[in-house]
Amino acid sequence: MRLKVPRRTALLPALSLPAVLLVAFGGSASAAPGHGGAVGKAAHIRADAVRSTSLGTYSPTFAGPAATGCNVPGCALLTGPFLTPSTAHLPPAALPSRPVAEGAPRSLPALHVHMPRRAGSAVTIPAVSCQPLGRGCDKISRSAGGAVGVKGLNAVESAEQKTNLTHQDIEPADQGLCAGNGSVVEDNNIGEIQIFSKGLKKASPVIPLDTIMGLTKRHWSSGGDISCAYDYSNGGHWFFTEFVSASAESKGGPFAGCFAAKANACYEGIAVSIGSNPFGPYWVYYLHADYNPSEPGYPYFLNDFAKIAVTRDAFLLFYDEFPLRGGGFGGGDFNGAQEFAFDKNALEQGRPVTLADGKPNPAFTVAIENMGLLPTPDGNCTSDSRYHEGGIACWFAVIPAMPPDPAQYDNSHGGSGFMMGTVDYYGQGGNQLDVWDWTGLKNLNSRGCSACGGIHFGGQLFSGLPYFSEGVAAPQKAGPIPLGDECGKAKLSTGKPPVAHCPENGVETNGDFMTQVSQAQGRLWAATTTEIYQTYPGLSELHQGAIYWVIGTHSFDKTGHLSLTSQGYVTAEHQELEFPAMAAEGSYAEDGGNDGAIMDFTLSGNGGPSGANNGGFYPSTAYGRLTSRSGTLLGSVIHIADLGQSPQDGFTEYQGYPGPTDPRWGDYSNAIYLPFSGGRIYFATNYIQYPNCLPPTFTLTVGTCGGTRDGLANWGTSVNYAIP
Repeated sequence: MRLKVPRRTALLPALSLPAVLLVAFGGSASAAPGHGGAVGKAAHIRADAVRSTSLGTYSPTFAGPAATGCNVPGCALLTGPFLTPSTAHLPPAALPSRPVAEGAPRSLPALHVHMPRRAGSAVTIPAVSCQPLGRGCDKISRSAGGAVGVKGLNAVESAEQKTNLTHQDIEPADQGLCAGNGSVVEDNNIGEIQIFSKGLKKASPVIPLDTIMGLTKRHWSSGGDISCAYDYSNGGHWFFTEFVSASAESKGGPFAGCFAAKANACYEGIAVSIGSNPFGPYWVYYLHADYNPSEPGYPYFLNDFAKIAVTRDAFLLFYDEFPLRGGGFGGGDFNGAQEFAFDKNALEQGRPVTLADGKPNPAFTVAIENMGLLPTPDGNCTSDSRYHEGGIACWFAVIPAMPPDPAQYDNSHGGSGFMMGTVDYYGQGGNQLDVWDWTGLKNLNSRGCSACGGIHFGGQLFSGLPYFSEGVAAPQKAGPIPLGDECGKAKLSTGKPPVAHCPENGVETNGDFMTQVSQAQGRLWAATTTEIYQTYPGLSELHQGAIYWVIGTHSFDKTGHLSLTSQGYVTAEHQELEFPAMAAEGSYAEDGGNDGAIMDFTLSGNGGPSGANNGGFYPSTAYGRLTSRSGTLLGSVIHIADLGQSPQDGFTEYQGYPGPTDPRWGDYSNAIYLPFSGGRIYFATNYIQYPNCLPPTFTLTVGTCGGTRDGLANWGTSVNYAIP
């Protein structure tokens, strides 16, 4: 799930920050009809043209017992632990096919605020030359390029879970991936996991996170936005997090609780394995989103888009805070990114948050940075510099960087952790990224946080290549859409009578924010979606591509300043890319000095004006190789790891047609390096696993088409590995 930050259409105000210098090369490009953005020439950044500015250094908003979380009376951040048993002997679900009508489908909430775009954008939409082939334009190979993959979770497996019977079909497929200690785990959607061996053999049935977190007996429910991580410290531990709603699944689940803006209903569930076995048992903790009564918008906060990582000393957790009934900073609807650094040892050792006498445990600490209180390049979260409104110019989607093993921790400055994000508050694109650091995290281990005055939060703002993406629906190859053909019968369309047949729609790209940050080789790796022009002789085509950055941390270790090592674009000739993620090989000590990496994404497209590639691609799992300094994919090649078999044909493609529809796709892809696996980087994203069947084989039921899809959803996922 991803609630979109409210954005206003306007030219960005002039910044006092140094401007980036662009060096253009290649042919000219012509604007696409009706598109408001300016068209750029193919461009790269000179090494001496990159600029960075300090964002300051701050003491945490709060540092102290995790039980409280703030300095005013009545604060209650964290509770637990609660023991849940091992799931090793959990039987697979075996439920009969049943009519979709028994459970109405639901899209995980997404607040779309797309104001009409004024003519001209603040950032020139980037362009790459495809003929002649230039840097950033990549050819598509149908070869897997040595990648190995298997089918992951899908819509049928999600809908058949006993803990997901109220709404059955859910979109998007919100996917997570983690790996460690010889296992690979995919987590997914409204809340389930599946365990694989490092050879990608299935080692478990589908396991609901409701079971892992003990929600059913509490009459609580899973809400999705899952994340997972493996930490090798203290003997090894698996972490799973997700939305948790204080509302029963049988009474509507999160759609009747947390997502419905019920007071004090939203939590972040945190499950930590007792040992290195992904089956558990688990210690479970609950972070209460409405823990601070002094924050504006209390007690109706939504903890959106949570992401996690670990350092030597801390368990890092981020989410964006939305006051669901408004009244946030400056009266706005968004309170900005919230960053938490918990004492990792306390979580992994299952320490109680409170003592037997009810007092906070001084041996369980947390540092918090409420980034809604920090100034931004365009004002602050209370009042932006153009409209002087709240909830616009707030730091958002500031994602913690995940190292794959202890050799990748940054232990400088008393223990450091890093976060990254993009800067585009007005929906007009940007050319900046923000990189943040926690330092002094070892002080979380001091009793009662007595030394936590040594913990600091700081950042740098880099200016580099431009990016521009407002979450348009990227095209996909035309093909059979049996649900679209019966959208009226499925009660998805509108009108009197409802429209009987709906047209194929696209694949949503969400916007230009990061969804994952990886840490390896003394570097941070991150990417996001961008609109980009591909230029050909006498022609330019507007497509969805990716922009990525590699940030060096060795200079930070020595001087406290980060460096921009590399950046570049990735596009597929005549096609679209959605939801890029990156991961790099392990430490120099292990791999002999290699600095290979992988970027994975969904690839779709209709082939552009010429219908290239036989009319394009159904949503497919794809990836490319690169290095820390390549500035582009190696060989300018994108490999198809898993070829999509049909168009995305889920209910969000058509719901509300002929009005605007919201074709939800997976809100993120994932990639992670697994040490001692022969150099493998595992990656996962969404694709369409099976061909769509047609009536009479297709019916509006769960598990139709021979069990390969649901009547209202056909999304699937893949889990793969490749060696850079």
